[in-house]
Amino acid sequence: MTETAPTGPGTDDTPADATADATGDATADVAAMLGRSGLPAGPYELAYLAAEYPYLKAGIDMLYAVDAAKDADPALRFRAGAPAAR
Repeated sequence: MTETAPTGPGTDDTPADATADATGDATADVAAMLGRSGLPAGPYELAYLAAEYPYLKAGIDMLYAVDAAKDADPALRFRAGAPAAR
């Protein structure tokens, strides 16, 4: 399994206008998420979060892309009486 970590700004061959479009979309996404959660953010905070959002989202998407984890049973319950595996 080959995975690549998301790269930071300016390290890929993406045209500048495509980056601007992605940042505009990220700004709208971040503003919507903050608004839904009731968290206030000033213009500088919104700009910072929007710049980082694509890289954070890519990292989170990689966590969900692991094949072995797709069918795993989440640890939503703990049974103290269950015997430990040997």
